[in-house]
Amino acid sequence: MMLVHNSSNVLPRIVYVDTVNADLCANTTYEFSAAIVNVDALASCVPTPDFPAFYFSIENAAGQLIKGNATPGIRAAPKGTTAGPLWKFSIYGLDFVMPSNMNKIVLKITLLGLGNNINCNNDFAIDDVLFSPTGPASEIAFDASPGANTTGVCFQDNKIVAMSGNVDPFYNNVAYQWERSSDNGNTWDDVGGANSNAYSQNFPVSDTFLFRMRSSDISTISKPGCGVVSNTLKVEVDGIPAGFKISSNSPVCAGEDLQFNAEGGSNYIWTGPNGFYDDVSYPHIFHSVLADSGTYYAQIMTFGGCKATDSVHVIIKGIRDVKAGPDTSICKGKSVVLNVTEGVSYLWSPAKGLSSVSIKTPVATPEVPTIYSVKVTSEDGCSNTDSVKIRFLNNVVVKAIISGPDFICFPSDTASFSNKSSGEIAHSLWNFDNGQSSISADPPPQVYTVDINRSDYSVRLAVADSAGCTDTAYHVMKVESNCYIAVPTAFTPNGDGLNDYLYPLNAYKATNLTFRVFNRLGQLVFETRDWTKKWDGNVNGDPQPLGVYVWMLNYIDGNKKAVSLKGSTMLIR
Repeated sequence: MMLVHNSSNVLPRIVYVDTVNADLCANTTYEFSAAIVNVDALASCVPTPDFPAFYFSIENAAGQLIKGNATPGIRAAPKGTTAGPLWKFSIYGLDFVMPSNMNKIVLKITLLGLGNNINCNNDFAIDDVLFSPTGPASEIAFDASPGANTTGVCFQDNKIVAMSGNVDPFYNNVAYQWERSSDNGNTWDDVGGANSNAYSQNFPVSDTFLFRMRSSDISTISKPGCGVVSNTLKVEVDGIPAGFKISSNSPVCAGEDLQFNAEGGSNYIWTGPNGFYDDVSYPHIFHSVLADSGTYYAQIMTFGGCKATDSVHVIIKGIRDVKAGPDTSICKGKSVVLNVTEGVSYLWSPAKGLSSVSIKTPVATPEVPTIYSVKVTSEDGCSNTDSVKIRFLNNVVVKAIISGPDFICFPSDTASFSNKSSGEIAHSLWNFDNGQSSISADPPPQVYTVDINRSDYSVRLAVADSAGCTDTAYHVMKVESNCYIAVPTAFTPNGDGLNDYLYPLNAYKATNLTFRVFNRLGQLVFETRDWTKKWDGNVNGDPQPLGVYVWMLNYIDGNKKAVSLKGSTMLIR
């Protein structure tokens, strides 16, 4: 393309000239044309725009005009729009019939006069200057791929490429000549013997060739300038790939993306460890594993199918096959020890319900079914993850609870126990430590022949729900040699450790107990509902005087009988 910024007022002025010195055909119609576009912006052409006009002329060798034709003024498209003449609508020129005995002509395009508007300099562009015989439309195509303009073959294959053409009716006795160019169309050579509308050739040497088909009447087929030529097809005959390169982002940690890249070919086939296969130039392995380590091979192919092979070795770092587990089902409210493959450091999540998030074997006590994930890091800093799922066998926590006396008295005693367990209890099993057992949820009272040499008796209750979830509770009863409740008749609060307090003795099995002490004026000086809470002879820290004090004691005994006692005690200092 020639782009002209026209700033001269010297007109007319030749902007294109060429001499054609060839074996031209008399009485044949030729076309001389070009594509011309006005590139001025109309806003700069004030007050009135001027438009360039051109004169196409054909002269003989002596400079005599054979034929000429002037264009109209070529308008410019408004700025920012596609209105007005575009390249495909901007062909100007002329047709003429070649005179006899003329083998040399001169082609000219002349810029004609401009207007007087100095603000519009008639800038323009010229492209696609054509001098060619007119004639029928001619089209060729590859037989194997009719829609393609280019095909490729490998020189090693010595493959035959077939093409054929078609010419619209025009010549009385049509003839064909295939032409070939190996310099990108600068020069064309006739292909010997290729004189039909079909042509095929094998290609044992790497190169690039252009092909076209020339057609004319049989009387002029030997003259290249007397017929029409078809479109051009390209055959790329490739050699062994050269200058190619393959690479990867290895080493990477397991779990990271492994990336490959290949350059210098048209197509690629990748193969490698772990059944890897891909056919793109930049394959990926997402979330790589240690088994992806190894050598990967890339087959690099040219457009024509020539092949070369290269390889790249890949290292995946990290911990092989991290396994956390096992997945398990537990009873709600219970715990399970988690475990994972050995590493340098660990990070469990979520943290809720775990004894620790940074050890190999944390204890999990989830409140709801939970999936715990763990990230294990190796010595080389790579990490891998896995997870373990904890489900529940039941929906309600099973909890064994025993209600019973805390003391048992020598020489014999009776104790009653209540099952206060929670959950969906289906089964109960009691062991009373007296040689008796029971599967009743609420067992009968138990009789004990108390061994004074024992310190305690231990009652056990095991419960289970329908899912098999269990829990066990223990209730310990201390052995007391005397369970007879009495209140001392005197006490000496002097801090010597002997008889320093006033309280009901041996009230081990009393319930709902109330103990009150009054002075001689009837004033309440001490009150408690816990028999182990004792009066030290003071009121608000003030020592009370010597004398007789009245006490009152109310309680429920071990046989569920209400007892009320009253008496007096001497305070001695």
